[in-house]
Amino acid sequence: MARFFRFFIRASAFLRKEIFEVLRQPRLVLSLVLGPFLILFLFGIGYRNQARPLRTLFVAEKGSPIARQIQDYATTLGPQLIFMGVTDNQDAAIQRLRRGEVDLVAVAPTNAYETIRNNQQAVFTLYHNEIDPFQAEYVKYFGQIYVNEVNRRVLRTITQEGQSQASTVQDDLEAARASAADLRQALERGDAAAAHQHQRALSRDLSAVELAVGASLGLLTNVQQTLGSDNGNEASQVRASLTDVRQNTNSLNEIDTNRVNYRPEIERVAKIEGDLATLESKLQEFQRIDPTVLVSPFRSEPKSVAPVAPRISDYFAPAVIVLLLQHLGVTLAALSFVRERQLGTIELFRVSPISSVETLLGKYASYLLFAGLLAAILTALLIFGLRVPMLGLWTGYTLVIIALLFTSLSFGFVISLMAQTDNQAVQYSMIMLLTAVFFSGFFLSLDTLWAPVRVISWALPATYGILLLQNIMLRGYLANPNLLFSLTAIGVVLFFMALLLLQRQMARS
Repeated sequence: MARFFRFFIRASAFLRKEIFEVLRQPRLVLSLVLGPFLILFLFGIGYRNQARPLRTLFVAEKGSPIARQIQDYATTLGPQLIFMGVTDNQDAAIQRLRRGEVDLVAVAPTNAYETIRNNQQAVFTLYHNEIDPFQAEYVKYFGQIYVNEVNRRVLRTITQEGQSQASTVQDDLEAARASAADLRQALERGDAAAAHQHQRALSRDLSAVELAVGASLGLLTNVQQTLGSDNGNEASQVRASLTDVRQNTNSLNEIDTNRVNYRPEIERVAKIEGDLATLESKLQEFQRIDPTVLVSPFRSEPKSVAPVAPRISDYFAPAVIVLLLQHLGVTLAALSFVRERQLGTIELFRVSPISSVETLLGKYASYLLFAGLLAAILTALLIFGLRVPMLGLWTGYTLVIIALLFTSLSFGFVISLMAQTDNQAVQYSMIMLLTAVFFSGFFLSLDTLWAPVRVISWALPATYGILLLQNIMLRGYLANPNLLFSLTAIGVVLFFMALLLLQRQMARS
């Protein structure tokens, strides 16, 4: 083990001629210029500044009017909403969300009609499983856009019935009630001529009431049909009351002038007054609704099923660890065999009894031990210094770190065995770091990349490491074990590639 530490000290000291070697090597200069340019070019053509479509599953009462409205609206609200159907089982929908089968669960409000009548907005609850703060904000704005569109369509349906005349209903009802009161008083006095006059006035006022109430009645009917009120006979009751008023008023067209007692007519007029009072109270109830609630009856309220709501720094902390460890592993390994060749120790390996497998495994062990110690220090700083949540098991965390370092070292050893100088090895390591920054999902979601360019992302150890550590630290579980297997598999393939390259170098004459 002491030999490995002495080798590392000697190898890390060989950087004094870097500037002169860069100037003497045109290939290195080209790689310095064209490498970053190529990465930026691929990033530029691969980045897609488009809203992410969300697979949305709706939860609503089976067979309810609002469930039918969801079916009609969801398929016409644009490409950002992928309609996954409607279910009445909220728990099953949440489980599908946790399994990643859907991106969003939208729970429709129950008793929306009664909620709005109580001067409150009905709430669409949006459940998501995002730990990325930017994606969580996107869900919030997505819900607002969707609900605003629903509000617009509901409002359009409601107002199409002619709400413009509804504002006059109060004055018309007061005039009709005044005419009915005058008619009753005339009948009580036995003044048939005055009763005829007030009856005609009542009939005119009633026509105005019917016109004004018609607009309001259309409003109430469409609110009930659109929102699915269980109390669907209110509009019918208003219509029935209005019909009774008209029939009773028409029955008073012919009042006998030679009678002394008009008790039946007085009772009908009293019934008319009662019906008009009922109509007024019913309409006043809806006129008291806040215009803001009427224009926007729905609002969204996002809720996360993730165990924590991480800060921005918490979300990026695992990604920072991954990038640092990947760069550390790649750089250390990339410098290893380059310096061995420059120091001439490869010639010693050829004549010594040590094999290429032992040489490679020894270097893996030494660098894993060194990088693992640094990983432990970084983790302690994040957990105990910055108070980043750690919800998962340390066993899973350790396995991910080991797999990440192993694969990063494999990349580095392949670079080291292919590079001609240490400057080339360092430059290739920096290009890999720059590639990881842009393509690993460090600050941009992988969904924003064009699918063919996304292949670059899945060739990087950082991509797997970021997804795995974020799930373990912030969700509390290893969401997709296949990512860990894939990361390890890449490292194994590169290990055998490095072994073949090392065997060829040690076997040269």
